[in-house]
Amino acid sequence: MDALSRGELLPKVVEAYSRPTRIVRGKDVDVDTEVVEASFETNEEKTLWSTFLSIRGKIHPGIEVDDFVEISSQLIQPLEDFFTRVFVMVEDEKVRKNRLALLREISELPRGIIDLSVLPGF
Repeated sequence: MDALSRGELLPKVVEAYSRPTRIVRGKDVDVDTEVVEASFETNEEKTLWSTFLSIRGKIHPGIEVDDFVEISSQLIQPLEDFFTRVFVMVEDEKVRKNRLALLREISELPRGIIDLSVLPGF
């Protein structure tokens, strides 16, 4: 952790996870709500979902923290693009819930590996 905290990658990964976590925190996001690919309206949603699917199986309890950070770094740019071009809290309930479900899935990736909530700003 010490070596990671001195590098540039960890703060970027923490920031990447903090945004989806803050958005879904306190929102009515049903844990049983499945992400529906057909409901995506933007390329950014599709890219973020595709990236999530490609790394999800590589992240599991017991993974080394440095491996988690390295794998998670693949989410940085897709999340940045998503938050730059996609408004999550749209009026269309179906689209809004799908976007929240996508962000919930991402925010849960660190669970059982690293508790990012103890960090400032999380």
